[in-house]
Amino acid sequence: MKIRKVTKDPTYNEFILDAIYFKLIDNLQNMEKRIFEISKKVNFQAYMEGFTFYTGYSYRAIPIDIVPRLVSKDFFNKVSRYLIARSYVLNRLIKEVYEEKSSPIPDWIIKTAPYFRPEMIGFTPPKGIYIHVYGADIVRVNSKPYILEDNLRIPSGIAYAYKSFEYVSRFIPELMEGYNVSPIQGLEYLHDILRYVSGTKDPVIVLLTDGVYNSAYFEHKFISDKLGFILVEPSDLKIKDGEVVVDTVDEGEIHVDVIYRRIEDLDYLTPSLMKAYLRGWVTIANAPGTGIADDKASFIWIPYLAERYGVKMDFVIQPITLCLYEKDNLEKVLNYPTKYVIKKREGYGGIGLTIVKDDNINIIKEILKEYENFIAQEVLDFDTVVSLLGDSFYETYADLRFFTYYDKVATAILSRVGVLGSRITNNSSGGMVKPVWIIE
Repeated sequence: MKIRKVTKDPTYNEFILDAIYFKLIDNLQNMEKRIFEISKKVNFQAYMEGFTFYTGYSYRAIPIDIVPRLVSKDFFNKVSRYLIARSYVLNRLIKEVYEEKSSPIPDWIIKTAPYFRPEMIGFTPPKGIYIHVYGADIVRVNSKPYILEDNLRIPSGIAYAYKSFEYVSRFIPELMEGYNVSPIQGLEYLHDILRYVSGTKDPVIVLLTDGVYNSAYFEHKFISDKLGFILVEPSDLKIKDGEVVVDTVDEGEIHVDVIYRRIEDLDYLTPSLMKAYLRGWVTIANAPGTGIADDKASFIWIPYLAERYGVKMDFVIQPITLCLYEKDNLEKVLNYPTKYVIKKREGYGGIGLTIVKDDNINIIKEILKEYENFIAQEVLDFDTVVSLLGDSFYETYADLRFFTYYDKVATAILSRVGVLGSRITNNSSGGMVKPVWIIE
């Protein structure tokens, strides 16, 4: 198998160096050139089934890298324990700010957080749960896991994990020969947690989308179809007589117990919905205001908060991250900008993220104008993987997005693959997705 490198400097390629891949390499070699034709068929089928990402101008097919990424059951279990503990810490931070009216991290972070909701102060959400769905971005450096970000407001991607797993299993089952692969799970955990916070045995759950031009609309429809959620747009919801109702074709207006929201602007798109939530007429997941905990400036304080709350978080490493509000940190970044990834505090999906290069001075100008709105994270030379592109195999950078549903971590894991030579792996940046197999 001939593999083309994407960097001059050698990196840790888990595919080549980890023994867990040896059987997979044999399976791929046994298929010879057939693998390239199958890759084309998989991607054509995926596109025909709407496996796309809306870029703001058009629907872009998301290429599927059919070479699976393998993780051991032991690795998955250790990461899961870490993420459940971290989810508790994040939820506890939000609770302390809104319910206990105190700030365990610098007060200026909370007050300037773009997604701080002051109307949440003094309010307790059902069951005390703010974070129902938590997405964590993890990379491996010399096989050790590092966490890059917490995604708490509207985490996305699990549908792409399901479908990439399904396509490869359906079209190339022979790749699994010699492996005991864990079944893919996760959406049932979403259903369980939303049912739990509803307080009823058979709640009416709607998935709130802003429509077909949302970048992740494919996922919205996929989840609603799989779990039987009613897919609604803001205009479908009404607040009347102490309840939230939705217009349906078959049954007319029906009461809504839980809104699984996939949009941010609740007040603008659905007037009075926030008031209805605060009065207890409906449950919203994730809770409004969770953005204070996925603010990039808050990320820096999570290890401290874990100690404060007496929570043990081990195995996964948090990289060096600097808040540029502090002058010493600002000087470090201005003097050695190429050592850091610059992130806007409210950034998501690759928006507001810059890996500084020698000739890139625009981001430096932005930092000087509003340094309090940026953080800097050490550049990690994370492990590469093998990806199939066209008619060749390449080394590429890839991350792992894990999904935690309060106290359960999905075995549906999304691996996002950067374009050749890039460490930026977000779908909006033009990369691919590959299935992840947990090997028992």
